[in-house]
Amino acid sequence: MNTPVPFVATAYYFYAIKTLVKSAQLTGNKYDVEYYSKLAGEVRSVLNTKFFNATTKQYTTGSQTANAMAVYMDIVEPENRQPVIDNLVKDIKVHGNRLTTGDIGNRYLFQTLANNGLNELMYTMFNHEETPGYGFQLKFGATTLTEQWDPRRGASWNHFMMGQIDEWFFGSLAGIQSKPSIPGYQHFVIRPEVVGDMKFVKASTETLYGKISVEWKRIGSNFTLNIAIPVNSSADIYLPNEKEPKTLESGNYTFSKIIK
Repeated sequence: MNTPVPFVATAYYFYAIKTLVKSAQLTGNKYDVEYYSKLAGEVRSVLNTKFFNATTKQYTTGSQTANAMAVYMDIVEPENRQPVIDNLVKDIKVHGNRLTTGDIGNRYLFQTLANNGLNELMYTMFNHEETPGYGFQLKFGATTLTEQWDPRRGASWNHFMMGQIDEWFFGSLAGIQSKPSIPGYQHFVIRPEVVGDMKFVKASTETLYGKISVEWKRIGSNFTLNIAIPVNSSADIYLPNEKEPKTLESGNYTFSKIIK
């Protein structure tokens, strides 16, 4: 164990309180918004007082789990955010571009990298056939996720341990993302990430309004994106390296672009 339980438990407590605040905002419960916002601030203060080292810019032991959770859950103060991310990246590289997180920390590591423009590093971490990594499971012949990175260690061969990468597949590689201000996927975002030497991605997901589908291909510098937006829906489409979206109504669309 390289991340203290008190930090992880308190971080989850903070995250749960923040979720209560969002729920209260959605239901118009002003009392709960005020009460839980105040509590969240108090818990956040304790987390930073007890677990953050202002000299090293690390949380607790400086583990990937601790620093990633602090960034993803918005525990870290804004002025310390980038130094903590830098320390996280440094630790990943020290370990040969490998993770040291367990099942608890995986999601926060993956999403912290994805949300902070580090998708190339995320791809490097998993584009291999060694452990820890999914490539070894495929090479070994596994057809379902195994409980441990090395299936030979005797644990379950049909387990959702390590399955957190699915979120990256759909939300980053395919780029299918909800829009927080308009929940329910009636209006959503498609922002695909083209990383490493990947040549294609194909993904779809069902919503209340129908199926969203995304397929992109890259041949040399030629990039092609095919999307389907369900009936009575709309989407903001971001092509690679573009900051302004194209907002489109329901239908099927194809885009082509030259990329580096």
